[in-house]
Amino acid sequence: MSKISQISLSNFKFFNKEEVIDINNNHLLLYGENGSGKSSLFWGIYTLLEASFKQPIETDKYFQAFGTNDESLVNVYAVKKICPITNKEHCDSYIKIKSDNNTEYVLSLLDSTICGNTNAQESRKATDFINYQSIFKFQDFKNSETPDLYEVFNYSVLPYVTFPSFPLKGKILTNAGLMWEEYKNGPGKTINYKGDTILVYKHSPEYKNFLAFEKHFNENFTKLVDFINAHGADFVKKLGYNIKFELKYTPPAHIKKDKNYEWTAFRIDLIITSYNGQMVQIKKPQSFLNEAKMSAVAVAIRLAIIDYRINTAVPDALKVLVLDDLMISLDMGNRDKLMDLLLDDFANRYQILFFTHDRMLFDFVNYKIKQHKQNTEWLRKEMYVGEDDITKREYPVLLDSETDISRAMKHYKNFDFPASANYLRKAVEALVKDTFPPKFLLQDSGLPHDKLRSILDFSVKFFRKIPKFDISKLLLLIRNLDILLNPLSHKISETTVYKTELKEVFVIINSLKTQIGAMCIKEILPRKSKVYLYFKENAQTTQKYEIELQEEMYTYEMNANKNIYQPNARSLRSCTITNGIEGEFNKNERYKGTLEDICKKVHSFKRQMYNNNYLELYKNSQDTKLINIL
Repeated sequence: MSKISQISLSNFKFFNKEEVIDINNNHLLLYGENGSGKSSLFWGIYTLLEASFKQPIETDKYFQAFGTNDESLVNVYAVKKICPITNKEHCDSYIKIKSDNNTEYVLSLLDSTICGNTNAQESRKATDFINYQSIFKFQDFKNSETPDLYEVFNYSVLPYVTFPSFPLKGKILTNAGLMWEEYKNGPGKTINYKGDTILVYKHSPEYKNFLAFEKHFNENFTKLVDFINAHGADFVKKLGYNIKFELKYTPPAHIKKDKNYEWTAFRIDLIITSYNGQMVQIKKPQSFLNEAKMSAVAVAIRLAIIDYRINTAVPDALKVLVLDDLMISLDMGNRDKLMDLLLDDFANRYQILFFTHDRMLFDFVNYKIKQHKQNTEWLRKEMYVGEDDITKREYPVLLDSETDISRAMKHYKNFDFPASANYLRKAVEALVKDTFPPKFLLQDSGLPHDKLRSILDFSVKFFRKIPKFDISKLLLLIRNLDILLNPLSHKISETTVYKTELKEVFVIINSLKTQIGAMCIKEILPRKSKVYLYFKENAQTTQKYEIELQEEMYTYEMNANKNIYQPNARSLRSCTITNGIEGEFNKNERYKGTLEDICKKVHSFKRQMYNNNYLELYKNSQDTKLINIL
């Protein structure tokens, strides 16, 4: 069994830039407020795996620019680009999944290699997508209608079910959906003695084989329905209802004439056979059962089908249950039992991705996860709608749940701005603690800073010395610090301004976390360390200067290049090296500044040109050039 480790979406539906979601092979519980992109994530995973059964010509339309066709799934704000390799126009729109066995599936206008990929097809057959709409289809019939689940089985079941193989028209068929398509196509054609194209003859080997194929299809379809009837009843019972049902399979039929082939679709009737211990024959259950009970029966049928499919899945296929607002129509008692069922019977066999827009349901599922002692096997995330202050464009905001930033967002959405500000302050403190170098939190004495403002002020001084670092977000954070430290001081009349400032802080925290986190700042030398500058006067003579760091020395990355942060330093003493022999040190406190400043001053004093190579001239106490540390 394989699991999803990472999902990436770029310019797909609500996602307007690349969003990388690390699941790390865990189950996922996701809360998404309405319009936040939760369903875009659901359909992204579905579209990617479903593409394994399609041709590129069928998937290309999904990734053509918004407005090009009615089936485009490209974000409305995506910008067109030209691929430098293929010269093909695209919108950098794609879906990507990585699994724990290092398999990667991608779907885009530039990469449709997943189409026809047999391994991906096996993963699609072993994965199921269930949302409220798919459950509602079981009861979406008029009161006067007898429910026929043909559409449910035709589109949501057969394409992902494997039957025993059967040879037909030179092909070996195993997929139930393809078998049904072949049945609708008929037994095949031949040329008669007149040269006319007709259907194969009644007594021909081809037609006899077709009749055997029809029998094979019906026998295995019957076995599938029998399996559902047997196992589905147990699931209904586990969901808390004393209801028994039967799916009745009516096989398809056909009429073969000389030139025409007519077929009649199979039929799946849903009949309630027992209700609260009483034998019944209810052929219109949508009129007899309420929505919660009908939903329970539908869920039971879908879970039974999943159990049937897993028996034929290959061992290393992705086995994922993607559930989106599955429990909307269930009451609390049934929700409780369904979660027990999922956590007890399915969590050990499937990776579960559970999505909901209902905050109370999110909290309830989280409670059930802890109750079943599966806390460490689940990730919790939350999605909200963000809005750009200038363009007013909306975008998804994805947060780790049960963090200060997610709690701040929850209170912000509920208009409890003082509580939101309080958690935002904690989020800033967490940002500083988790993202900034640890020494930023300490005073020169080594004691912790007693004020958040002091840490931020020091950070500004630090980052100002890094070329091309955008300091504006840090300055904005300091400007807005007052509302975080004194959230109750704002009056009701200031609510609009208050809300705007808090919204700005959310953006700042996310931006700084990304900006500073990407720099990979690492301390390589503590303050008070000694480094040595070697200045070559001529072939025989070199001056050696002992320099003491007044701050920590760090490496950092910027634009894919590794750099050294220059701390302030001062010279302590120097000596002369003649023909490789080092003389005695003498006190020399002439030079102060950054390491490069000191290097420039020495060159100036010695009346030599500086060649922008200070890292090559300094060594640490282990005699390693600073340039080699990079």
